[in-house]
Amino acid sequence: MKIRNRSPKRVSTFLVALKQTNEFVCTIIMINYKYASVNEAPIYESVSKGKGRKILNKILMGTYVEITAEDGDWAKVETAGPGGWMRLADLSDDMGLKIFFVDVGQGDGVLIEAGGYKILIDAGPNNNMYGYLTKWQYKYLLDGNQKIHIDFLIISHFDSDHYKGFIKMLNDSRFTFGTIVHPGILKFAAKDNPYNSGLGNVITKEGVKYLATKFDNLLTIKEKAAFNRDIVTFLNALKNAQIKNVKRYEQGNVLINKKMEEQSFRIEVLAPFTEKISNKKMLLYWQDDSKTINGNSLVLRVTFGSRTILFSGDINGRYQNLLIAKYGNDNPFEADVAKSYHHGSSDFIETFMELVNPYATVISSGDNESYSHPRADAIGCAGKYSKSKRPLVFTTELARSINLKNNSILFGMINLRCNGKDIYMSQMKEVHTNANLWDAYEVK
Repeated sequence: MKIRNRSPKRVSTFLVALKQTNEFVCTIIMINYKYASVNEAPIYESVSKGKGRKILNKILMGTYVEITAEDGDWAKVETAGPGGWMRLADLSDDMGLKIFFVDVGQGDGVLIEAGGYKILIDAGPNNNMYGYLTKWQYKYLLDGNQKIHIDFLIISHFDSDHYKGFIKMLNDSRFTFGTIVHPGILKFAAKDNPYNSGLGNVITKEGVKYLATKFDNLLTIKEKAAFNRDIVTFLNALKNAQIKNVKRYEQGNVLINKKMEEQSFRIEVLAPFTEKISNKKMLLYWQDDSKTINGNSLVLRVTFGSRTILFSGDINGRYQNLLIAKYGNDNPFEADVAKSYHHGSSDFIETFMELVNPYATVISSGDNESYSHPRADAIGCAGKYSKSKRPLVFTTELARSINLKNNSILFGMINLRCNGKDIYMSQMKEVHTNANLWDAYEVK
């Protein structure tokens, strides 16, 4: 039995009725569930004289295991990949924080697991994220006729390479959803658009342009003008999914603020900012529609214990300057790990990168040659503006490989695991065995 990322329940109790001499006797069988407490925790084929013999598998910190037997300081386990014997010292009741930067091609797609939460931040332009969730990550749920529940479905902004991958999930009845989070800017169809921009009505106040058209609850939109085709398809899927909680989020909002496994777990919104113009909240309009929708991306800070991860959508240099001005002497952007803005675009300012100052950067990009992401200066500056002596720069594109036998793409993924104090980041080696599977680094 292969198991991957079960629910965080530690112990399940099963009642088995056994018929003995015309009477049923009830026997309680306890099965323990735990998680790897170290990164690349070894699993051995056997144990002899207190020592493990022949490593069969290595699993990342936070990976779920089922204990089927114990012998002294050792436990026999089943887990992702080959099962065998693990040291009890390498196991914990706590899963910690797990973040999967999924290769969705030219776009963003992130899965976060923490406690009982399943959170998606973007899903790329295609069905890569959907395929990953249904054919691998949560296949065990579907195989058991259970639904996949996503607690927060977060859309950083409505460019198709960030939200279009959600459509198939929303149309699949095997998924259920809690809260849909978005920044409130939608795109209109080019034909017969009554507004003075493709994002709605733009007004000018004291020489500054503002986008007056924004949307809060996407389920109750009353709009006569037509949206573009992808937005229409998304909104129809959203209605079909029968979701009740759809909210526009802005700077100052908090999605989660809880104590979990004796650690603080918090997701807060650092941007976009709104301005009150003529007694109505408006978003800033920057130069053109593209700069505006990218600049007004949701910027999220995830905190687990003493460690932080920054997600910044596709914010550009103009908006980074605004954020610096808005926060003044405060710096909420400094993070241990940062998801690079706009797939490694050159549209950034060095001052903002200095403020983020991460140990590690993750760039999500594809092979679309018209963008040439990630750009050389973005990769270079990600290393230069790092607090680490040996900066880590990961890209989903470089984590990808090609199977030359059948010319198929082996999509890449970057794994982050955190126990509230330590962070490890890993990607799968292109050529590997189960015992030599990961290219792993401690973030420090």
